Amino acid sequence: MKTTAPAVRLSKLSLVILYAKDPLASLAFYRDLLGMKVKEETPQWVELDGGGCSLALHSHTAIPATRDAAMPWVVFEVDDIRGTYEALKAKGAKFSNAPTKVCGDDAWWGLSADLHDPDGNQISIFGKVPATP
Repeated sequence: MKTTAPAVRLSKLSLVILYAKDPLASLAFYRDLLGMKVKEETPQWVELDGGGCSLALHSHTAIPATRDAAMPWVVFEVDDIRGTYEALKAKGAKFSNAPTKVCGDDAWWGLSADLHDPDGNQISIFGKVPATP
């Protein structure tokens, strides 16, 4: 007799971990520049409120000096992509590109602006705008 395994249902994404040489040193980028709230802070682990999913910085000594373009990205959705981009630039954020169309249709476009955290982790801000010709 064959038994059937129960269905697997993942309920929600609760945590994303990024590795950092020194989580406390990287904390300023996330707390002070990006405005994230700290949930937990130790020398080895910093956990931030990501609005439904926590973002953690976990210490790791073997972070490669350069990152491959195929490495995972952490994307933060914002209500006003252009305004958020300008505000973060004014605070000293160093973006690799201005808000650029990455997806969309005839009604809306998704714009993304990208930057790196102090450990080289790839970060993006993303927002939707009405489509324009």
